Amino acid sequence: MTATKQLGEAPIRTLFFQNYGPAIISLLSSIIHQVINGIILGQQVGKDGLAAVGLYGPVVIVLVALSLPIMIGGGVLIGKSIGAGDFKQAQQVFQFATTIVILLGTCVSITAPFTAVPLARFLAGAANVTLAENTADYAFWQLVGLPFFFLGMIWGNFVRANNAPKVSRNASILAAGVNVVLDLILIVACGMGVKGASIATAVALATGATYLFVYFLKGNTHLSFSTFRFTLKLPQWKDYFKIGLPSFASEIAFSSGLLLINQSLIGFGATAVAAFGLVNYLSFLLIRPFTAAMIAALPIMSFNIGAKQPQRVLETLRFTLGFTLLLGIVVTAIGFFVSDQLIMLFSGAENMAYRKIASQAMGLYFLLFLAAGPNYLLAAFFQSTGKTVISLAINLLKGFLLIAPALMILPEYLGLPGIWLSRSLAEILTLIIVAAYTFYYKDRYFAINAIVPNT
Repeated sequence: MTATKQLGEAPIRTLFFQNYGPAIISLLSSIIHQVINGIILGQQVGKDGLAAVGLYGPVVIVLVALSLPIMIGGGVLIGKSIGAGDFKQAQQVFQFATTIVILLGTCVSITAPFTAVPLARFLAGAANVTLAENTADYAFWQLVGLPFFFLGMIWGNFVRANNAPKVSRNASILAAGVNVVLDLILIVACGMGVKGASIATAVALATGATYLFVYFLKGNTHLSFSTFRFTLKLPQWKDYFKIGLPSFASEIAFSSGLLLINQSLIGFGATAVAAFGLVNYLSFLLIRPFTAAMIAALPIMSFNIGAKQPQRVLETLRFTLGFTLLLGIVVTAIGFFVSDQLIMLFSGAENMAYRKIASQAMGLYFLLFLAAGPNYLLAAFFQSTGKTVISLAINLLKGFLLIAPALMILPEYLGLPGIWLSRSLAEILTLIIVAAYTFYYKDRYFAINAIVPNT
């Protein structure tokens, strides 16, 4: 059985874990180097060093938002094209996507000298001078390395769509190893602090992208550089961006929600802002297993939509929903029971006031993981089956539309805990609303003809 044919015939559970294994290893390698990065920064620079990385998080999400329509739309179209045996169209999508992200990444990276400092002052608050300086140091090199960040994202997703998840895993492991080594050299040996951490990450991203480039050059995939042409033309561009639009809206809404939370915290002082930097940093790490589940499920669903096997698409959705629900319970428990240990690990010997605020924040903020996985999977499922509006609604509700009113209401009655609860409440309410709505109209969203018309 060929690698791509397996997607249409092998048992769903087996396929999922074949994809999830490399995806989680890839993401865990990223987590490990970020954990080591965080520990080194926390111990060498203190809470302001790690908080700078966490505060830059909303910017990362905006930048990811710029590339996600290209990554997700391209991955789904490539998966469907391969499932339908149309390898020429798969190559066209590959060329179009690569051209777009190189142009986009380069345009943003050249603005780094002018945007890093104003951006940092906005995120950290101009009055928090040290925190703002650290955030600016981190932001500058991340913006400079943006083209490699974009290429690594889309190429990694495309090789997974071509059922080669181990290649993407290897690229991530290589990048993580490079990052850890450079962290030790630049932060510890050279004393470069946050700037060193940012340079290390930028170089590591370039290394991972280079590994994927070499893989494509070898010609072991339906996607190739031997006939590659830079192009901004794609006959299916409307379908491409229609599929990718919900992911773009998701990340923009998510980033906007985080910025609202961040700005709401500035009035509570630098300690609360630094605590949010830590909690946000940890949430980015712990969301990875849920992201891996979506990454593992999308190639299976996309291929079987192209191969006109809707039952296998539904089976994939059911299995992954159950899997992420269980995973969410585990991650939420981490926020409740090991928060003090995580704070000590990443922040060193900080004062009791900081530890108390960060511990409370973690317990309340991590409730979002109860619903994060199912929301990810449902949005991806609706995206793949062309139900753009409902996928868009999920992403906007959980990312921004429910956070904004929560921030207006909850802090009035609960104070600072109300801010920590705002995002968790938005995530959970989104799942309840969407589950109730789509179940009521299940023939519109989950019927065989709704997944693959004219089946």
